[in-house]
Amino acid sequence: MEEKTIMKESLFWQSINILIMKPHVVNKRLWGSKILCQFRFKILLPRNFEEILDHIKLKNDTDCAKLTLMELITDMNMEVEEETGTEIEFVLVELLPKSYAENHAFQLICLQKAELKVKFIDVTPLEKKQNLCPMFSYIFCLKDGEIHLGTAPDVSGKSKQWLETSVLPQVIKWSKEFLGNNTNQVCNESLALVSQDKYYEKYNHLKLKYGKKMVKMWPECTDPTKFVYEDVAISTYLLLLWEEENTPQTFVDVGCGNGLLVYILNMEGHNGFGVDVRKRKIWDMYPENVKLKEMTITPTNIHLISHGNWIIGNHSDELTPWIPVITAKTSYKCNFFLLPCCAYNLDGTKYQRHNSSKSQYTEYLEYIQKLCEEFGFETKIDRLKIPSTKRICLISRRRIYGEDKYDKYCDLIQDMVNEQIGLTNRDIKDNELKDFRTRDAVEKVRNCTQVDKGVTESIIKCITNYLLEGCNLDANWSRGKSAQINVLVELIPSDMLKALKSECGGLQTLLRNNHQIFEVHKGCVQLRFPRTINEVKGNVNSKKNGIDIKMQVKKCWFFDNHPQGCPLDRSVCSFSHEKP
Repeated sequence: MEEKTIMKESLFWQSINILIMKPHVVNKRLWGSKILCQFRFKILLPRNFEEILDHIKLKNDTDCAKLTLMELITDMNMEVEEETGTEIEFVLVELLPKSYAENHAFQLICLQKAELKVKFIDVTPLEKKQNLCPMFSYIFCLKDGEIHLGTAPDVSGKSKQWLETSVLPQVIKWSKEFLGNNTNQVCNESLALVSQDKYYEKYNHLKLKYGKKMVKMWPECTDPTKFVYEDVAISTYLLLLWEEENTPQTFVDVGCGNGLLVYILNMEGHNGFGVDVRKRKIWDMYPENVKLKEMTITPTNIHLISHGNWIIGNHSDELTPWIPVITAKTSYKCNFFLLPCCAYNLDGTKYQRHNSSKSQYTEYLEYIQKLCEEFGFETKIDRLKIPSTKRICLISRRRIYGEDKYDKYCDLIQDMVNEQIGLTNRDIKDNELKDFRTRDAVEKVRNCTQVDKGVTESIIKCITNYLLEGCNLDANWSRGKSAQINVLVELIPSDMLKALKSECGGLQTLLRNNHQIFEVHKGCVQLRFPRTINEVKGNVNSKKNGIDIKMQVKKCWFFDNHPQGCPLDRSVCSFSHEKP
């Protein structure tokens, strides 16, 4: 039986603070929130205090930020009493919707520290039909070391269910994380280096100006809603950073990919260009003033892209550790914006973590930050609001040394680069650098489809034998047991694992590629029950309706390999039961 966790008061209030400051973490309708006013005082609580709170409404949303202490006290018929009164803290919050056209909502939050209780009250003006938060009041309190949720007895519906199943568990989880003192986070704040109010306005402006049009015309095979709005968000962030310079900026986007970031920054008045190892279809759809260059970057041609006030590395993969190098070689006053994704070293090899207590992503961010600081950059970290799990960026707008030491640091950086990519002074004199490149123009397929067929078949057999081991094969047809992927990895011989290590996704990708055999769900693997012809046709995407789906062309793996054969008759199985 799990031991009961006694929650401390301080941890409870830390969790409540997250709920107030970052409601969008649990409320997917929200982009974020804005604290309009906050005050604390001692009052004599009337008997009907809770009832009074439940009936507070703002008169209109334009004057809500002007709400003053005395107005609130007057409206609630309360008396200030500094000597014997109960200390109350009020926070008025504006909830910002993810959909820009939707009405905003306003919550008055009442914190009673002595009673270990916080109450959330919807105070949105009556004429504004908000749909962002519960319209009824609710309470979180700490009682006997446990966090509880409280609402009026007559409250029911989806909003209450959401509070019970989503919000309360998350508040409890935060408290336990604070209890565990989790310090592996590199960055906890979002948009800390720019104004969140300005960001919200500008992001929605750019989203309307560029987003819908770009999604509609998107010619790439990637998901336009993700990639378009992600680049809109990054553009917004950079434009706000550059507002502080009070002059148009020049830039190079290294590894620019689809070029959308370059397009938006150009259209918003900043001069720059993008480079990438491969041209994309969408490049030809941009105006002529959007300059995108197809080139492979090597240490010997960095000078060709050493240009402007800013070097941008947006999910630049192998080029990520090279961004501070390129920035340093450009000029003393050049800055960089770096958003790391895949982890690579300077020599183009995959970065391997050294501390098992940290994730590879966390450790790689620390490695890149340390590298930037060793190169002489004053580096700050921020968390972006983008539809990606890799959203922490590094920014440098100044050096830790004076301009008189610039040449010395450039030599130091070059020596460090040469050491890490394994070059000696003789190699450099012999022009061996010309053969070094971070990425080839032709991308190698690494989705486990190129693994030797014999290796694939051996791995499938190894996993199948384990899943069926100990199962009753004399009764009904068996799917075998379910097993975690990390358990299955231990079963595979080291030479076969080595063949998978260079493949994107590794074993999990190989299993998903063989989805007709295996079902992978939340890290667990089990044999799949074969599908009938009608099931396959019924699951075909609606856009393929009318197309003749060919059945019983490929061999049925279960018919040939499962100890009980295929449980389906040959007439209904979607795969062929023909013997070779």
